[in-house]
Amino acid sequence: MFIFLITSFTKDISKIDLIGLILGHFIFAVALTQLLDWNWLKNLMSEEDKQRVLNSYTWKDLIVDSGIVAIVLGIIFILTSIFL
Repeated sequence: MFIFLITSFTKDISKIDLIGLILGHFIFAVALTQLLDWNWLKNLMSEEDKQRVLNSYTWKDLIVDSGIVAIVLGIIFILTSIFL
């Protein structure tokens, strides 16, 4: 049933609408990042804790982080392919 809702919704939205929606979210995210005050992040950990965390970061952590980014990009591409 859900697939029928998606297919009927895709008939109502155009490529320009989808591109505008994605671009609007991206612009909002950048603007919100610039507007918010991120100074409180410096006080979360002491300098020694930061160095310990950075020194313990391994290639396995990099693979996990890359996997998360790949999944998010995959979801974006799937949604884009459904609507285009």
